Amino acid sequence: MPTLMISTCGTSLLTNYARGDGVLAETVRQSANTTSADATPQIERAITEALQQCRVKLSTSAVKDVRSASAELNGLLGFYNDQLAGANKDQHILLHTDTLQGERVAKALQGYLHGKKLTASTKLFSDLRTDTLENFQHGLTGVIKWCHETLPGYREKGYKVVFNLTGGFKSIQGWMQTLGMFYADEIIYIFESGKELLRIPRIPVALDKAVVEEIQNNLPFFRRLAIKLPCKTADIPGDISGAFLYKPGDKIELSAWGRLMWGPARATLYREKVHTSPDIRIVYSRRFRDACSTLTAEDQRWNVNERIDDLALYLASGRTNNPKRLDYKKLQGRGRGNSTHEIDAWPQSPAWRIFLHEDGDKVVLDDLAEGMH
Repeated sequence: MPTLMISTCGTSLLTNYARGDGVLAETVRQSANTTSADATPQIERAITEALQQCRVKLSTSAVKDVRSASAELNGLLGFYNDQLAGANKDQHILLHTDTLQGERVAKALQGYLHGKKLTASTKLFSDLRTDTLENFQHGLTGVIKWCHETLPGYREKGYKVVFNLTGGFKSIQGWMQTLGMFYADEIIYIFESGKELLRIPRIPVALDKAVVEEIQNNLPFFRRLAIKLPCKTADIPGDISGAFLYKPGDKIELSAWGRLMWGPARATLYREKVHTSPDIRIVYSRRFRDACSTLTAEDQRWNVNERIDDLALYLASGRTNNPKRLDYKKLQGRGRGNSTHEIDAWPQSPAWRIFLHEDGDKVVLDDLAEGMH
């Protein structure tokens, strides 16, 4: 079974190299949360030159010295028992912060893995840095969304998903350990500068019934937050726990915890039935409701709920955001009853469509039926 290893990246490669050089160590410390755009030429030059030396050192060092130089590689090499020759079918993704140091260190580690003929890529999440709570919240939300949308697909292809949390900042590691309970088959970790690998197998996690019920009882509101439709604090239903929400100013968003809970709850609820629209501009006709009630396949109900979310985003964008999977367009030819437009319901054969007509700023979903090509 091939492995997909997700490694959280910090700056240990750089900070370890800077020890003993007071000037460089101070530069590294002071610029820990500096982005590439904000870095002065002096800082960028110092970081670039230091990491160039790190790259040379990694390429010429014995395995034990490589493990001492980088926490991330310490965990990765420990997983493979210091033997990378048989890992060429595996894939590695290096998650890093939205900082100059985070980006450059991740690229240096990627270069080392490429030198060992391994498949490795880096993944940056905007705002994933610890200078402010708001930045960290936004960055973490991106990580959770990426895990939910990306990692199940690797599992379906037969990959074992491993989280290597030996490196990275502690604030990020804590959240990744929680995410690992939902999305990883195994979490690995090495304490400090040790060599012994701690392996934590996946522990099945089931959402508390009360959590699912709270989301279900306020589903249109949660859907609006999840697809990032505009919401204000005045829109919050009175029975929603504050732990689900993040409130920057007068706006309202799903908190990192709320988004983590939303993923598995959505997976359950969207397969149960076609739910009420998250946007009052989307109106269901009786014929459409009746057609939805006859759907027996969970994936069909899932797809219809997703297309309604896409349609809500399309309307919110001023009818400019029209993804291929939605394909909002006018009906060609003689039309179909009152319907003047159609969107895709699902692409699998036989492909079905949702037929609709426009009524001012609203759209009325008239029917759900097999489409004509």
